[in-house]
Amino acid sequence: MNIILGAVITISLVSFALTVFKDVGMSMIFNLDAFLIVTGGTTLALFVGFPFERIRNTIYDIINAYSRQKDRDSVIKDILDISRTYMRISIRNLENKIKSIDDDFLRLGAKLLINNYGDHDIKNIMEREMTIRIVNLNFSQNLLKTIARLTPSFGLAGTVISLIKMFKHMESVDTIAPMMAVALMSTFYGIIISNLIMLPLCAKLKEQAIESELIMNITIEGILAIKNMEHPLKIEARIRGCREEEFDLLTDIGNTVTAPNVSSLT
Repeated sequence: MNIILGAVITISLVSFALTVFKDVGMSMIFNLDAFLIVTGGTTLALFVGFPFERIRNTIYDIINAYSRQKDRDSVIKDILDISRTYMRISIRNLENKIKSIDDDFLRLGAKLLINNYGDHDIKNIMEREMTIRIVNLNFSQNLLKTIARLTPSFGLAGTVISLIKMFKHMESVDTIAPMMAVALMSTFYGIIISNLIMLPLCAKLKEQAIESELIMNITIEGILAIKNMEHPLKIEARIRGCREEEFDLLTDIGNTVTAPNVSSLT
């Protein structure tokens, strides 16, 4: 699958590059003046509209979105491991288990279990943390959407500025040609940065937010089930999802196995 994806991306990139660079000189495509107009204006506008911390967090969110993330199955496996350890009332082993957990949200839930927080407190704390993370991803999406709107505008501004300069120097073609290149390429840069980079990054962060919210909801449900001393089979059926008859069967098994453990604790 990765080979096919890599081949598709390579073919698309080569096709796009050949179309853009065909019959056009490299000096025409890579126009420093046009690039500085678009990027400089956009950067200045960003610092006017957003604090530096928000810009830094957006860069972090982009890097994090393309790094290797824990998928749903891995998180469920960690939840079940925590459940088995917690049912054995082995706090020391659970503390050691927490150190090996990569997902910091799940690690937060496990720490709440160790510190013997109540169901209501665990749910409130974890839901508040989830809300903060989703809101931050939405803020990052807003910043990328702002860049996507700004770059075409500054590209058009660069075109207007270059045309004004061109009309002031109409003596010869030699003086007009460089200004015309800046006029056209600034618009080109604005469109490319907006549609080829920023909007896809925004879509990636939106997908990341949806996926993260799903996994965090699963984590909250799993932690609460562990707190209630439910059997791992019941927890897996609850958070993984299964057909109704399978869930009833696993519930009966879980009740049979869990009942002695609960009675012994009480």
